[in-house]
Amino acid sequence: MTQAETEARDRLAQAARALSRLDMIGLSGHVSLRVPDSPLILITPGGGLDKGRLTGADMVAIDTDGQRVSGPYPPPWETPIHTVIHAARPELAAIAHLHAHWSTVWSVVDRPLEIVLNYATTLHGPVPRYDDLRWITERPLAEALSAALGSAMAVLMRGHGNTVVGNTLEEMFNNALVLEDNARVLWEANALGTPMIIPHAQIDPLVAIIEGNKAPFRPLRYYANLETPTDQQEHHSAPHTQR
Repeated sequence: MTQAETEARDRLAQAARALSRLDMIGLSGHVSLRVPDSPLILITPGGGLDKGRLTGADMVAIDTDGQRVSGPYPPPWETPIHTVIHAARPELAAIAHLHAHWSTVWSVVDRPLEIVLNYATTLHGPVPRYDDLRWITERPLAEALSAALGSAMAVLMRGHGNTVVGNTLEEMFNNALVLEDNARVLWEANALGTPMIIPHAQIDPLVAIIEGNKAPFRPLRYYANLETPTDQQEHHSAPHTQR
């Protein structure tokens, strides 16, 4: 096993534990990460393991067809989500399929999930939808999901949750976090009145500010620090160098 794969395993397990802490992943859900300079993809295992206690050694290495190459556990049932989207968008480092509560609420109503939070503008506009209710266990279904996602950073899956992506693991985690925050606030705002949607013309300038401050790289570091003694915590917000 290369050093790059060892580090990627630890980083992916760390992200899975953080998503578990946020109650976005548990009995269901899975996350994948490309191994730098390798055709291998790492994915969190299936089988109902406690995602809050996963380690790097628990990660499953799969090939581009989703076949297990190494790891003590089988890959998840819906592995085609990852293999197909990674193939369609080679710039992506990480993909997550999550059963997050608030975005799932929006997946079952016939209303667009508009952007209302300034820090959620990294999603770049209304979140696209995928309406097939079936589990994504076969390549044709994964291809349909990938088509619905298109070039977006997230897609709602009707009655099923969401799929979020990122050019880095940190970006994927941030997208998952802001998607859920935005879905919750938009639902709550509707209880009070008409939400003020962020105009499309303001999206790119706000994203430029966010990316200029490297804000998308902070949330995963914050949740990783919750596992670490204060004197050992990392304080920088720069992106990880590996993709």
